[in-house]
Amino acid sequence: LGDVDKILVMSVVPGFGGQPFMPEVLEKIRALRGEHRFERDIEVDGGITAATIGLAAGAGANLFVAGTAVFGAPSRAKAIGELRLAAERAVSTR
Repeated sequence: LGDVDKILVMSVVPGFGGQPFMPEVLEKIRALRGEHRFERDIEVDGGITAATIGLAAGAGANLFVAGTAVFGAPSRAKAIGELRLAAERAVSTR
């Protein structure tokens, strides 16, 4: 892992948007931060919403890909703000 700049964790089956977040990936993120001591970026892609981003951030992820949650929202700016706030809250309580 020392040669890796960033790890992308897919939290859905790759292929199409709008899938639900797979919570079993949270343990992988925790393991990367914990036992593997990975200190660089961990990005999570798939099923990221205001309800799931906190779970991923709390597990140790620090980059997020949100498609449907942003582009399917009436206000993209408001959706992004809600995502940021949820992630920040999770990190502050970690």
